[in-house]
Amino acid sequence: MEYELFYIAIFAIYDKFQEENTVIDLKDAAAFLRLCETSNLTRTATLCEVSPSTLSRTLNKLEAKLNTKLCIRDKKGIFITEAGHKFEEFARKTLNAYAELEHDLNGNMQTASGIVKIFCSVTASYLFIPRILNELHLTAPNLEIKLETGDPAEALLKLEDPDTDFVISALPNEIPDNIRYIDLVTFPLILIAPKKPRYNTENDLTSNDLSGVPFVMPEKGQLRYEVEKFFQTLEVPPHIYSEISGHEAIVSITALGFGISVVPRLVYDISPFKNDVVVIKELPWSNFRVALCSLKNRAKNPNIKIVHDLARRLAPSFSPDLTRRRTDLGIM
Repeated sequence: MEYELFYIAIFAIYDKFQEENTVIDLKDAAAFLRLCETSNLTRTATLCEVSPSTLSRTLNKLEAKLNTKLCIRDKKGIFITEAGHKFEEFARKTLNAYAELEHDLNGNMQTASGIVKIFCSVTASYLFIPRILNELHLTAPNLEIKLETGDPAEALLKLEDPDTDFVISALPNEIPDNIRYIDLVTFPLILIAPKKPRYNTENDLTSNDLSGVPFVMPEKGQLRYEVEKFFQTLEVPPHIYSEISGHEAIVSITALGFGISVVPRLVYDISPFKNDVVVIKELPWSNFRVALCSLKNRAKNPNIKIVHDLARRLAPSFSPDLTRRRTDLGIM
């Protein structure tokens, strides 16, 4: 690794700001990077393990040292300024250079490296993975994540694959004894219907009479269990139009007009077909828990422990408002 870039970056600070105490603390720079990722003071404070008031003072200190406004804070949220984006780029490069320097100086004794594989649904890859990757890059930059997406109903079974370290999965009612998990979010299930149905629309979908309405059924998994329980409460058998693997595909088939369905609200919220369906009602008894899961017998693996501990620290920052998508992070 050539260290010239790192030292040039550090000396550039001194060249630009010659007063005393103008050196930027790397922890403060890392806190600002987290703020750029979350755009939320409270969540960023949680990630940094400080109070919001302490984080606010850190931002004020950075702005005073740089003699510029890095972000605008008002009732609508936090907006990064043009100067803030420039500092974000500088901070990221500097922290990367420092991490590589630290790795080379310390050797491999105290630095985590290698690959951790995570399996999750496409929706989970939008909602959780960006924040996990961003935080991992700040805390263990030499540890890489290999991501595989697929049917969420298959998630827990994927842990039987020795190459899969973690899965993001809905938790079943009875959690296997060999699974350890960290709750990420809990949210409801919703009944949705197409705006332009291709079936008879005489039924009142807000009522319990859904016996004659075609239903797009999940093929298996926890969602299948929840849907079957829903129809048991209605005391009518579902009129199944199709059985689909993959929650995202259920929304798309429903949007095409072939039937109604029950899906997790977060899946609906980020679906490109969201505007082609209507929400009939929320299932009040549903309690869909999504967690990061791994096997207990691999808990002592150093890389798995790093990701597990990181996720435990991140978990309070996850909430249903994760559906706010950031185009600057490439979440489309």
